[in-house]
Amino acid sequence: MHILSEPNVSKIFRSLTQAQCHGFISALANALISITQESKPSTPAPSKKIHQPLRTVLNTSDDNTSLFMPVSDTVSTSIKVVTASPTGIQGVINIFNLEGRLQGLLAAAEVTAFRTALATMTLFVRCTTLRKDNVLVLGSGRQAEWHARLALLLYPDQVRRVTFVNRGAKRLAEMERDVVSELRATYPAVDFVTLAKEGVADYEQRLGEELAVADVIFSCTPATVPNFEYKALQASPKQRFISLIGSYRPNMHEIDTETLLSGGGKVYVDSKSACLEEAGELITAGLGEEQLIEMGDLLGAEGIAEGAVNVPAGCNVVYKCVGMGLMDLVVGKKVLDVGVEMGLGTHVDGF
Repeated sequence: MHILSEPNVSKIFRSLTQAQCHGFISALANALISITQESKPSTPAPSKKIHQPLRTVLNTSDDNTSLFMPVSDTVSTSIKVVTASPTGIQGVINIFNLEGRLQGLLAAAEVTAFRTALATMTLFVRCTTLRKDNVLVLGSGRQAEWHARLALLLYPDQVRRVTFVNRGAKRLAEMERDVVSELRATYPAVDFVTLAKEGVADYEQRLGEELAVADVIFSCTPATVPNFEYKALQASPKQRFISLIGSYRPNMHEIDTETLLSGGGKVYVDSKSACLEEAGELITAGLGEEQLIEMGDLLGAEGIAEGAVNVPAGCNVVYKCVGMGLMDLVVGKKVLDVGVEMGLGTHVDGF
């Protein structure tokens, strides 16, 4: 059994080359194709190799939320256990082999943030006709950080400005200290801006200005009220890439219905069934499966695997992800392999 701590995992991700990142994207894309193909009614139950029950969520009176996400691709099995508390997110991913022998333990927080941003990138890299000059990131947590990091890693010659927006000033100041300062040193040609709602009198005006110039909007907040209104985007009409990964309950809404439908009434999703059950934006808008494009269907279509997504004129690309256990299994296994190659972590015999 191999154990990778949070610092180990962090070091692996931060040392990835662009080519290695594309390798992670390809692995995740293939997994998304597989789960979609197996969910088709034409696939008989006995022949299915991927087993992925919906997550179990436990809420405690101490305002802690624990999530249990099991999955098996028949070759390997994993279960991620994560607890979100007022002090932060802690958890672990357990990976077992076919016979149930424990192969590895990985700290879950960094893997979760990375694999979610990676899922966004499976679509982002195929939107080749959309500009990527101005990136707006809503949120100040690890999800927000990794969306920015991967966009910069994949498009260092295209991204010119990255703006981080957060409601609270303290968290944003911490992000400025721990993340943005490093990114400034790594990407000196990129302009980095931070904007907090707290304590800023002209916040709405400044947010509107940032939204107007944004080509890409990565929303990474557990918001119950939309972070902005569609009219803010209409002030400067252009095609945009909009991803939503922060909301995971029916009462959560990162954007309003008009913004959600700005993709010509179509929304790309990681899982139709999971998003229709958990994503507040989709539930409020009353969307059905026929209005959703599952990433596995898109990536499995002829010519899309290496080609570009066709974006109709006047439409945005809107992507919603609530996360699946299969993502943790696929990325977790790959991280374990890289960790062993780099000599990181601890190996324990007898498991």
